This record gives sequence, C-alpha cells and structure tokens, in this order.
Amino acid sequence: MESTYEESAKHLRNALKEMLSAIESGGDNIAELVLNVHQRGQDVFEDAPPMLRHYIERRSYTKALDFLEGQDESGAPNC
Repeated sequence: MESTYEESAKHLRNALKEMLSAIESGGDNIAELVLNVHQRGQDVFEDAPPMLRHYIERRSYTKALDFLEGQDESGAPNC
C-alpha cells in the first residue's frame, strides 16, 4: 500500500502533466488545471522533500515534474 505522500505525489505528478500538456496544446481549461495543481501541491507540501517544496512554492512546475519523475539532478535550487 502506498503512503500518503506517495499517493499525493502521484496525483500531483498527474495534475502537472495534464496542465503542462494543456498549456502546450493551447487548451481552454488551463485556469482550472492550474487550480488543481495548486491544490495537489498543497496536499503533498507538508511531507514533500525540501527541493519539491521549493519548486511548489516558486511555481516551478516543470522542475517539480522533473523532480517527481526522478529527472532533477540539482542539489540546490536553481530558480
């Protein structure tokens, strides 16, 4: 069974992918998707690693997605 953090992180990752895809394709529900990402970010924030919290606070959504997918190699913020 997944932990609360892992489950919340999965929901955040899916929300980020959906939002970034909509932005790239010029979707018309972007505001709604941004609100969903914000809520999912808040759900995971308390238990998130420091770098992910940093990306969420700064709204660095591409970097947050990279972090969640294990593609972030920075040990310190580069925003």
